[in-house]
Amino acid sequence: MLLIAKILVTFLTVVLLAKVAERMSPRHAGLLAGFPLGTAIALYFFGWQQSPQFAADSAVFTLSGLTSAICLAFGYWQVIKRKPGLLWLPLATLSGFACFFSASVILQQLPANRWLSLAVVVAAIFLFRTLFKDIAEQQIDRSQPPANKLAELLSGKAATLLFRASIATASILLITGLADLLGPTRAGLLAAFPVSFFPLMLILHISYGAGVLNATIKHYPDGIGALVVYALAVSYLYPLLGLHWGTAASLLCSVAYLLVYSRLKK
Repeated sequence: MLLIAKILVTFLTVVLLAKVAERMSPRHAGLLAGFPLGTAIALYFFGWQQSPQFAADSAVFTLSGLTSAICLAFGYWQVIKRKPGLLWLPLATLSGFACFFSASVILQQLPANRWLSLAVVVAAIFLFRTLFKDIAEQQIDRSQPPANKLAELLSGKAATLLFRASIATASILLITGLADLLGPTRAGLLAAFPVSFFPLMLILHISYGAGVLNATIKHYPDGIGALVVYALAVSYLYPLLGLHWGTAASLLCSVAYLLVYSRLKK
């Protein structure tokens, strides 16, 4: 029952992100990637499997671990800005993973202090916004035919959704399955893995090229803010409100952040 719930919840959230992102510019797709879909699922199932307190303790490290998520995008970008061809996609993926896990190893040395974790991720957001600021904007051109066989294979909506859902579901099953073995510190850092954004990165690279993906990565740090708000809220609200109400209240906090942020950006 728990396994089926994980698969269904993850699949539905990936479908939602895919449907909305396909109709958005790279800038807005990058912002949407920050909505706490994967992180919310991971922390929710931490609370279900272990306890709400375990999930709240993990959320403190998820907060700083969001730095690792941006590092993954940075590592991927470092390869494709030099070698944009699909031949280099495996190397870009390895580079992204190496950056994610290297950052996580460093971050696990931090004490369990939510305000220190908050300071770390806020500093990372400003740092990477600076590093990404010169990336050129590029819109998705849907009028062009598939540029390669992989893009042709993924051109159908069903194939694309299955690809995204498979990666995201496998990630959630792995993260939540290891939670009890890893403890709240490492489990929390692993919960920061960009479950929704990573498959989206692959799809954009394969289907539309490195330029569109670069433009989406450029705006990823802006979208991380909603994840920061969510993880911080979970660390406070799960012990107070319990698993279900704590999740609902934390999601509302993220939605409020995104609404305020979008108004300020106009």
